[in-house]
Amino acid sequence: MKYTDMRQELTDYYQTDGGVSRARAFANKCFERLDSEFREGMSITDQKLLQYKVISEEFEPAVFKTSPFYYETGMLVSVSDGCRNAKGSDFIHACGWVYARNRHFFSDFDPELWELMRTQRAECLYLLGDYGDTGQHFNFNNRPILEGGLKSIYERALALLDGECDADARDFLRGVCEGMLRIKEMSEKFALKAKKMLESETDPEYRKNLSLIADTACRVPWEAPRTFYEALNTLAFMRKALGSLEGVGPNTFGRLDMDLYPFFERDLSSGLLTEEDAYELICKFLIIWDMHYSHDMAMVGYADHELENTYTLGGCDKDGKPFFNKLTLLFLRATREEKIIFPKIKCRYSFDSPKEYLDEINRSVIAGTSTILYQNDNATVSAQIRGGRSPEEARDYVVTGCWGLGYDTEKYDHGCYLNILKAFEIPLHRLQDKMDRIKLQFLPFDGVESFDELYGRVVKNCEILLRERIRMTKTGGHVWSQVDTLPIFSSTLKDCLENKRNFFAGGARKRDDYLLCFGLPNIVDSLMAIKTLCFDEKKYTLEQMLTAVRSNWEGFEDMRREAIKCHGWGDGNEDSSSLANRFNNDLFDIAERTEGSYGGKVHIGHLTYTEIRWWGEKTLATPDGRYNGDYFSQGLTPSRLKKITSVTDVINSMMALDDSTMASNNVVNIILPSDKITLDSCEAFLRAVAYSSVMSLQLNCVTREQLLDAQKHPEKYPDLIVRVCGFSAKFTSLSPGWQDEVLTRNFYEG
Repeated sequence: MKYTDMRQELTDYYQTDGGVSRARAFANKCFERLDSEFREGMSITDQKLLQYKVISEEFEPAVFKTSPFYYETGMLVSVSDGCRNAKGSDFIHACGWVYARNRHFFSDFDPELWELMRTQRAECLYLLGDYGDTGQHFNFNNRPILEGGLKSIYERALALLDGECDADARDFLRGVCEGMLRIKEMSEKFALKAKKMLESETDPEYRKNLSLIADTACRVPWEAPRTFYEALNTLAFMRKALGSLEGVGPNTFGRLDMDLYPFFERDLSSGLLTEEDAYELICKFLIIWDMHYSHDMAMVGYADHELENTYTLGGCDKDGKPFFNKLTLLFLRATREEKIIFPKIKCRYSFDSPKEYLDEINRSVIAGTSTILYQNDNATVSAQIRGGRSPEEARDYVVTGCWGLGYDTEKYDHGCYLNILKAFEIPLHRLQDKMDRIKLQFLPFDGVESFDELYGRVVKNCEILLRERIRMTKTGGHVWSQVDTLPIFSSTLKDCLENKRNFFAGGARKRDDYLLCFGLPNIVDSLMAIKTLCFDEKKYTLEQMLTAVRSNWEGFEDMRREAIKCHGWGDGNEDSSSLANRFNNDLFDIAERTEGSYGGKVHIGHLTYTEIRWWGEKTLATPDGRYNGDYFSQGLTPSRLKKITSVTDVINSMMALDDSTMASNNVVNIILPSDKITLDSCEAFLRAVAYSSVMSLQLNCVTREQLLDAQKHPEKYPDLIVRVCGFSAKFTSLSPGWQDEVLTRNFYEG
């Protein structure tokens, strides 16, 4: 690792109290001024424009002499992506003023519905913000800015504004125009700051960086970037500017090897830079994000190592042909050599990806540095096409946030988890008091006379929960327009400008719901245990099984052991695979029959974040052998109760699922032995996975013995990085609880 001075300067800035004091002081200053300048009767747009104005006027840019990039506004805590609430702190960023002032409209609209949503959320039925994911997972589309600069967006909006009579349309277009101008002013402040710093700087290398910033920031991104450096800086600057002004978290830079390649190729051809020059810029670009927090910080809570910052490499082009180029390899090399954990790197691949590309992805992973998410194009594109996209559009996706799939046509609610295991647990344990609180009456399991009757009730209960979740956003989601407006974010989503509407007012091309289910492996394993022991072998009655589970298996350990030994999801068994496919298809059919919150479609997927622990702790025992409070399975990952040794069995099981039904993505954890895996065997494994329904593959190459030794001797393993869930972290930085979670996973023999 190089760039010592740069790393130190960034560490001093970002890791001194995590930027909390700086961001809090700025928020207090802005809130005081905003409150004083607010006038009763101001429209929501006028409030937002006031927020833009005050923030852009009050902020002082941070320019780092060791870096050529200008981007840091100093308004957000270091681990924040732009979300209004300061992560890990008890205050609201300056960019949250409008939202904070008007958030009461959500509860005022229907107080009873609001309280019911809060109750259902507290009971872990689903993850939902204020009737939607209103702060994070905003897949900002940078392409129009790379192509024409902010100026092109401003001019389009200004032309549409001319002669427009509709008040809502005028408000939106005014917001876009003003937003572009405020970002322009912010950029120009960086140029002035760099010029001021040049007056006293004597170091030649630092003067070079400052001169570059002074010369560029006065033009870009108002003008379209012309060089590879300017394009990279545009991405860096827009991430911070959008978060700082708009109050939402942009969580992807997009397809960097595709979007930046024309700049890279043009600079190489003209002799403006060499490949090594480009590589150095890439290293510095990645480092500025990687230094926002300490990788040695203890990972204890919900999302301590989560910065919601991603980019996508590889995949296919619009015709479906494998895509990768020199830039792909340079980004992978920089990630490996500089040991970058953030931004999170998402690598798309398929069964016909070039070996050179797969080997370059795999080098770090098989060495125990698992910072890469593998995204299977074959399964993912199939699902997107069935979900309503054209083949060309479906092939141009990015992987955002943790595992979310993003396009430039809509904003996705990638944090909208649907806990179908709760729809199973509540009637299983006859929790009538809980059903009364959440105002949902699930069908009971007691007294059913056949497995098919039981299965039908399980599916119906999932439908009750799914429809209730959609009812919440369908009823309350429209209040968005009274709480906040996002003209900058909406300006680059396809069709928002043409329709002269914010995305939440129906401006974007698509407005679908993306529900992320979790609990399928546990439910399938539970159903398999009941079917086998109670209906096929008739070793126990259903009443006996229910009594054992309701007793947390106390006094029924023999039955629990037999339940765990039954075939289950991921073991390659035909019956368990068939049941999982049947259950997933039934969930898909429920979603297909349900109108979305905003008139669009409802898509399902299978993803789980750290709720595998936090919600698992609040979930009672299940017939698969789980005790009260045990872990959930993550996404479609087989249960850790099933000691499956063959990874081939897992892949064969995944081949039984219809990948086209999961347009919201799915995730599977796999741990392969580092002492047996090679580049060639890892390549072969990935190609096999590509023929299955696995979409997001989280691959760790490590042995249990290595992890146990790392617990005892952490100093020996400074670079042992594991994929935890939606992010990676040093194993030695994980709390004992999270280390144990990793250690109890299935370790496959290969």
